[in-house]
Amino acid sequence: MRERIGGVPFETKKSGGNVEIRFYPKGENAKNPDGIVFMLSLSKEDRKKLAQVIS
Repeated sequence: MRERIGGVPFETKKSGGNVEIRFYPKGENAKNPDGIVFMLSLSKEDRKKLAQVIS
């Protein structure tokens, strides 16, 4: 089972110094539930910016 943010399933993976966040289709009956809808690759600086936005 994938974790969810705002009801959207996601997985994370560390790749070098970056963190990749892969978002998957919302909903139980998605046609392709393993198809990536959106992916972010965040550097250390990007993570700091994101932390400022959500705090």
